[in-house]
Amino acid sequence: MRQLRRKALCIIAAAVMLLSGCGNADSTSATELNIHIGTSPTTIDPQMVSDTNSSAVVKFFTSTLYEYNSNRELVPGLAESCEVSEDGLTVTYRLRDGLQWSNGSPLTADDFVYAFQRLADPSTKSGAIYLITDCCLIKNASKVCTGELSVSELGVSAPDKLTFIIKLEQPCPYINSLISLCCFSPCSREFVNSCGDSYGTDPDTVISCGPYVLDRYEPLASQIHFTENGNYYMNGNVELSGVNLQVVGDTQQALMCYETGLLDIFRISGEFADLAEGDPHMVSYPTAQIYRIDIDHSFNESLKNLNIRRAIAKSIDRDSIAKNVLKSGFKALERVVPDYFYTETNGQDFAADPKLYSDQMGYDPDKAAEYWANGLKELGVSGLPIEFVYAASQSRIAEPVAKQLEDHLPGLELKLTPLPDKEWLKRMSSGEKYDLILESWVPDFTDPTALFTTCLGSGENNLYSGREFRELYDKSQSMSGAERDEMLHRAEEMLMNDIALIPLFGGEQRYMICDGVSGLQVTPTGVEIVVNDLKKEMR
Repeated sequence: MRQLRRKALCIIAAAVMLLSGCGNADSTSATELNIHIGTSPTTIDPQMVSDTNSSAVVKFFTSTLYEYNSNRELVPGLAESCEVSEDGLTVTYRLRDGLQWSNGSPLTADDFVYAFQRLADPSTKSGAIYLITDCCLIKNASKVCTGELSVSELGVSAPDKLTFIIKLEQPCPYINSLISLCCFSPCSREFVNSCGDSYGTDPDTVISCGPYVLDRYEPLASQIHFTENGNYYMNGNVELSGVNLQVVGDTQQALMCYETGLLDIFRISGEFADLAEGDPHMVSYPTAQIYRIDIDHSFNESLKNLNIRRAIAKSIDRDSIAKNVLKSGFKALERVVPDYFYTETNGQDFAADPKLYSDQMGYDPDKAAEYWANGLKELGVSGLPIEFVYAASQSRIAEPVAKQLEDHLPGLELKLTPLPDKEWLKRMSSGEKYDLILESWVPDFTDPTALFTTCLGSGENNLYSGREFRELYDKSQSMSGAERDEMLHRAEEMLMNDIALIPLFGGEQRYMICDGVSGLQVTPTGVEIVVNDLKKEMR
């Protein structure tokens, strides 16, 4: 039944000695699901979550106003409805009646007020605070987070137990996607006060409003266990009695756990995913993780030349690198927005045509050479020095891209600058000069503007700052529906026509799923599993 086991036998034989890292027989109940995760969370305090590892865990015991379902659609969660004012500055949520915390106490709109205030409170020191000061500007958030104003001045309120209101400083058309993040889940003031400084550190100091209750967790533990939350508003739809997250950092060890039945769902990567090609138990999910080359448009005069930028874009055989070098988890990307990320008002995938911008980004060495020659002539030079900065951890991506640039662009003097991750992040965001830099990240919310923002240019970065693009971006923020979708397409088209950046690769996640397990789906960003619909047949 398992082709992967036969294919990988010679590789994984030594892993038998590592099985002690997997769960024991007590964790393989027929109505419990055993899911592989590679890293322990850094926090289980919902308002502190700003990383993907923590989010993937905390989502099991939290719910939000709006959530993604198994069709990757954004639907009401704890909210029953949402109403946006005509000027887009007031968003009113009506909560479902009868909501409860896992301890049986009522869940009310004040729990959302407190959650947002706690997120903004500088004493909380949440790494997710930028979501309400940059991604979506909640009224007074910038001053609250610096201590200039009290948290009571944050633009959130609860006129009654079922009504939660957000006041914005500017319209945020994607707010329901943003608040689906677990840091925007409600928070019980009474429960936090009862826990004191220990809140959010162990199962006794967290309370659930989601499908499951955390009942076993220790920092750096190898297992994180959840049981069904009987007070969850959709409890009748939850078919599992519990979920056991197995923390197994070594892929080889995790594979053996899966092969021996100790894992029902195994996130597979690297050479093991390549070996599993064709196995009916392997399922791939598109994610919003992207890899692209950002261009400093203010520093190197040669990169202000459109033909030079065109030549660089057309010199990269993305398909070949993805299939033959990077392999599992990568696919060619020739536009800013990846497919299966954003759904337009008419139900169509925004990036339904992944080759829409092939004229600008598609591999064509002859055209690249023509653009390069024209650019050099316009600049009056016979060659160009260009620096390519990247994180050392991304060398396997940067190096084959660099080789193709050198192979196709005669006279290019490419200086490769690998940096430690922290220095790479600083170089990318601090305004320090560079020519080309390899960027990799997952957008926080499912809207094209999440991928456009780094192209706006500001005093803190050196990226594209075309005035017309800024105008399109700003207009899109106050629009909705089909009109806004059209404006977003125009913005992406402008970025591609002007080669403001160079998309390289999109990402995907692959899972091995054992027989009898169904309902696995991931959110459009690919960060979290959609929890509610997971099922496992009795064995």
